[in-house]
Amino acid sequence: MKANFLKIRFVVMLYIILSIMFLTHPLLTSEVQAADKVTFRLHWKVSGMHVPLIVAMDKGFYKDEGIDISIKEGTGSTVTLKLIGVGEETFGIAGTNVTVKGIAMEVPVLQIMVLEASKQQGILSRPEANINEPKDLIGKTIAGSGSGTSDIWEAFLDVNKLPKGKVNYLAAGAARLEAVASGRADGTLGLGMDDISILQRMGIKNPKMLLFSNFGIPDCGDGVITHLDTVKKNPDMIRRFVRASIRGINYTNANIEEAANIALKHFPMANKSILLEQLHKTKILYPVPLGWQDPKIVEELRDLSAKYENLPQAKDIPLSKLFTNEFLPK
Repeated sequence: MKANFLKIRFVVMLYIILSIMFLTHPLLTSEVQAADKVTFRLHWKVSGMHVPLIVAMDKGFYKDEGIDISIKEGTGSTVTLKLIGVGEETFGIAGTNVTVKGIAMEVPVLQIMVLEASKQQGILSRPEANINEPKDLIGKTIAGSGSGTSDIWEAFLDVNKLPKGKVNYLAAGAARLEAVASGRADGTLGLGMDDISILQRMGIKNPKMLLFSNFGIPDCGDGVITHLDTVKKNPDMIRRFVRASIRGINYTNANIEEAANIALKHFPMANKSILLEQLHKTKILYPVPLGWQDPKIVEELRDLSAKYENLPQAKDIPLSKLFTNEFLPK
């Protein structure tokens, strides 16, 4: 009798153990089977600010959060914004000023985190052009890409009382830096954190930088955006995405050399020495806490769009329709 009891007990325990193993086996769990496939579109070719996202992909931080991600380069904030707006990509990077303008034009996106708090927007110029303050731009030729920093060019001119016709604007697209290096332009609209290093390697030894934030324009960074449908249907995935991205930023800042090598593994056309310089500069530009968006900056950008970009409706848009901090780790 006792032997039968022990036999039954053994069978029951074995059944329980096997059931637990079956239910928790990673190949059989719905969590692994249902990994969220997402795409991420950068706003330009790979630079230092993009590296943490590539690191998070390579090190499996997104995978740890149940996300299967692919990252692609972009051709400007405006293009990336449109791709997110029509649902062709899950996430993307765009200048916060571009996102605010896009939402005012009814593009259905929301900014869910920022990467760097400042991207040092302004005018980079040849030293011999002697561009030290706004009035020095009169009679000069300034190149622009037509996106990002170019979107607030007219506001900068107006705030500083510079007649638009007295400064020559060269629509150079992706060749704006080459326009300066070749002498076709005296300067270019761009980013101090990225473009100074590139201009130096193009032969401009000591490029000057006139920061917009020193002359009446809000200092903003680049944000991560997604479609409103994603916000509505899959908020948990966004939280996991943000968590993994922040983990990538922390890892990159602690391992800059390794991070640059990881970026080159996935995007071999990038220049390692430029990436390293950009990574060291970007390290001090992140908000505290990571990912946090300053409502005051977004409000100033909203008012800028309303006043200077023929978008009076922007003034009435609630800030909650432009950005959110709710997906940041608590």
